[in-house]
Amino acid sequence: MYIQGQIVDIANRRIYSGEIIVEQGKIVSITEKQHANTNYILPGFIDAPIHIESSMLVPSEFAKIAVLHGTVATISYPHEIANVLGKQGVYYMIENSKKVPLKFEGAHPGRKCR
Repeated sequence: MYIQGQIVDIANRRIYSGEIIVEQGKIVSITEKQHANTNYILPGFIDAPIHIESSMLVPSEFAKIAVLHGTVATISYPHEIANVLGKQGVYYMIENSKKVPLKFEGAHPGRKCR
């Protein structure tokens, strides 16, 4: 599959006409290519730090809304669910987050998020 558009290159601070080739759900190449497509292609956002539980949604439902706004991953702190349900609550959040393609990364105090 290929996608054409105006590619927003954040690292190099430029926008150019290009094409992205996707194979088996992964980007395999991004190249400059002239075309008439004027839609913009932007990198996804990583939301950090976040407490999914504060949204009053389980991770799979949170993801359905977050991806609409360009979020592709979160750095999540699950201490609220742990305070209420202990390890079982954290395990539930982990299992529920596996139902959607949005990536949920866990973090805890004292550990640097990268």
